[in-house]
Amino acid sequence: MTVEITVSRDLPMEPQVFLAAQALLNGEVIVFPTETVYGVAADALNDEAIDNLISLKDRPDNKPFPVMVSDLAMAEQYADLGNARELAKDFWPGPLTLVLPSRAVLSHACTSDGTVGIRCPHHPVAQAILSIAGIPLAVPSANRSGEAPATNSTEARRVFQGKDVAFKIYQQDPTMGQPTTVLKIEPTKWTILRKGPISAETLRGYLPAGVTLCGA
Repeated sequence: MTVEITVSRDLPMEPQVFLAAQALLNGEVIVFPTETVYGVAADALNDEAIDNLISLKDRPDNKPFPVMVSDLAMAEQYADLGNARELAKDFWPGPLTLVLPSRAVLSHACTSDGTVGIRCPHHPVAQAILSIAGIPLAVPSANRSGEAPATNSTEARRVFQGKDVAFKIYQQDPTMGQPTTVLKIEPTKWTILRKGPISAETLRGYLPAGVTLCGA
């Protein structure tokens, strides 16, 4: 049975949030809001939990899950920030996903060709869950693959109804509604894989010498 709770954006530390974090550590799946859209989360180090997430999302095998971390230090455990370190420092937490070389073992569905997409959310509920659980989370948008992501509590209630989700956490206000900017980092090329809140013009200001920006 799914436990459903509504939390205040300003006071996200209700006891149920602790229970939701514990559910993640037990290999279960939860839904919670981020500043962009609602996400559905599982332990990024637990293959069985990730398999449950794949089943919920009906996600293609070749599309890796993005990984959410609590801070820059956690990100550095799992990815090589390389020449994007200053960018990460300035925009994390925030709506930016960086596709970086992976430097640690994550679940099979979180990496592709030696890379991992990582972001640090700027949302108190997401941050509370990450801090309590202390693990990286696979957090794609809360929707079935090919459908629009949930951006408010009504849509979040509707998604995955009757499915094996331990907790659904809602907030009263809608999310921003726009997914993160996704930027792939390579030594001589940065590529915008998905346009989002952080503009190409802003990203150009962080380009190291000799690096070009593609996909703008």
